[in-house]
Amino acid sequence: MYDYTSDNPASAALPTLWTRNYFYPFVSVFSPFSRSVLAEISRRAWFHYYTRLGHDISFAPKTLVHSADGRLFLDLKWICQQDAAFAGLPPLVIRLNSAPVAICPWEKPGMVAGFKLSRNQKKIDQLLQDFARDMGDITGRIRKWYDKVQAMRWTQAEILQIMEEIERFGTESLMAFFAARHNLEREHNTLLGLLPGDDRRQKFHLINSALSDLDGLAELALTDELLALAGLAAADKKLMDWLETAPGEDWLQSVPPGTFADGMAHLLDGFGHWATGVGEMSNPTWAESPELVFAAILTCARNQTKRPKRVPSTAARQQLLEAVDGKVRKQAEQALDRLASLTALQSNALNAYGYLLAGSRTWALAAGNEATTDGRLLDVEDVFLFELEEIKQMMTGEWNVSSTDEIRQRAEERRLQYTQWQDYRSPTAFFGDTPAWAALSGLPSVSGSITGPLRRQEHLRPVLCQNAVVGARRVDSGWSPTLPVAGGFIAAAGSPLDPIIAAARVWHVPTVVGLGAGYDQLVNGAQTTLDGTAGVVEQ
Repeated sequence: MYDYTSDNPASAALPTLWTRNYFYPFVSVFSPFSRSVLAEISRRAWFHYYTRLGHDISFAPKTLVHSADGRLFLDLKWICQQDAAFAGLPPLVIRLNSAPVAICPWEKPGMVAGFKLSRNQKKIDQLLQDFARDMGDITGRIRKWYDKVQAMRWTQAEILQIMEEIERFGTESLMAFFAARHNLEREHNTLLGLLPGDDRRQKFHLINSALSDLDGLAELALTDELLALAGLAAADKKLMDWLETAPGEDWLQSVPPGTFADGMAHLLDGFGHWATGVGEMSNPTWAESPELVFAAILTCARNQTKRPKRVPSTAARQQLLEAVDGKVRKQAEQALDRLASLTALQSNALNAYGYLLAGSRTWALAAGNEATTDGRLLDVEDVFLFELEEIKQMMTGEWNVSSTDEIRQRAEERRLQYTQWQDYRSPTAFFGDTPAWAALSGLPSVSGSITGPLRRQEHLRPVLCQNAVVGARRVDSGWSPTLPVAGGFIAAAGSPLDPIIAAARVWHVPTVVGLGAGYDQLVNGAQTTLDGTAGVVEQ
């Protein structure tokens, strides 16, 4: 995943490396509001991560998160420098134009320094354990804030109050997410290095197979509830008839009372803050618009979909361990254990951060409604075309009715940009100002193969996913309702480390991500063969 081609020549050291990897669990292209919120809270989260470890830093640089073409990129060089200074950790191993390159300078510490640094490495392990232990409390705190936001009547004072709380309340859950994701990337990178040979696809396959039966994922908790509801519906013609009516946001007014209605209320209580397209706050949450969930329940009920048979990964794990040199076998075993626990932490931290996203969406719509009353905005939804600081200026009166023409013009310019960016293929990374692309097209993510029609999905329709190869720019956790019915997933971007991919392994949904330009060449509707073991997609 850190193998690039670029016009930037390989040298002893790199300029800043901006990577998209850590943002792959989110939607591919962000609206200005969503992008600005995630960028600002990301800077806060990384600062708090290192200060909580005890690392003496005064700030996270404003340039830590870089935006290009509606995508977000993270300054990986700065992060590796902090790891090296605090805990003596070597930087991630990357390749540029087939040559190994150091992200930042690093020397193996001597005995005295190594003793201190090893204690700091233990602090990292302890913090990750603390996050996993406290995730219920972290989720409870951000859920309490979300509930408060939903209860607001949205006076001007309340709009200003919540405006000042968004970054602060989002930091803890996003800090846990980045802590999990960063250390996932490190462990995966280490394990790739321990496996012998140059066949990177085979290495990916070995690691994927050894992590095919993970527990504790929020995505799997969702599909468990969804299947239980589908089972109730399949046994009750009245419920099936009701689901056929495509119930919407007023479903509570028409749903037949009973166990199904109670179960649906429970599902939306736990997952109603989710949205299709994680991180994009212009998309309605499932609590607002549950049509996707109902469609998935109906599709599973029609097909009488059952929970997948859990296939233990014991044999695959042993195969991987036997492939590495005996001297590093224990290290490889520890890396696998960490990958499993960190994947669950990443999933649940992302779930917690979803409450911040849903609450911020509610606030933005209230702010948008305020700005439409005096004509600064023509449509409430236009609020998502403005960055967080710009909306703050509108709410505090700095950008008042005298600037109406400027505000409307900016909205139109942003709308055009946002539309254009949807079809633009952005670089995988930047070395300084120079774009870079993934050297490997197609990352094996979930083993297995399938042949079926390619169904590109922009607005998810579970019925079109049945036994099909489902394609997208990126697959995220908001696609979880399609796991029980999809034949396979392919995506232009993404990573085998994403939580939706871990859940797809449990559901045995063959998946290839990171196709890059190869995705654009595929013909929608054509018979497509997906080989998730080899990372190959053919038509």
